[in-house]
Amino acid sequence: MAKKRPTAVLAIPMGQLANIAAATVPPTQLITVPPGGTLVVIVDVGPMAVPYTVSYAGRTLIKSLVDRAAPVPLLPGDQVLGWAFAHAVKGWHHTIGVSVNNGKPIVLESMSEAKKDQDNSVNFAIVRSS
Repeated sequence: MAKKRPTAVLAIPMGQLANIAAATVPPTQLITVPPGGTLVVIVDVGPMAVPYTVSYAGRTLIKSLVDRAAPVPLLPGDQVLGWAFAHAVKGWHHTIGVSVNNGKPIVLESMSEAKKDQDNSVNFAIVRSS
């Protein structure tokens, strides 16, 4: 019979848990598209070995190794725009943003090896449209 490994228990007083959770939760980005408006997602990447993905409302919008821009087929209400990057090549970088009604791009995330950022990212924003 195999021995069970001991389980590490981290004791944090209950009063501190709320402070820790509040301090570590980043705000969710909200992109508002006016009625009849358009939304384009824009991705700029450096060398990639693993395809990145961008999804909207649970469906893959982009899966690629190179720069892309794609119109978002807007659905009414609040929908999730999600993305995932995994970097394995030296000199990596990525920037993802959106343009509402062909306006100035809004950067949602920009990471790079040069800035000593983490080499993988899974994140999201909420798109609100009528």
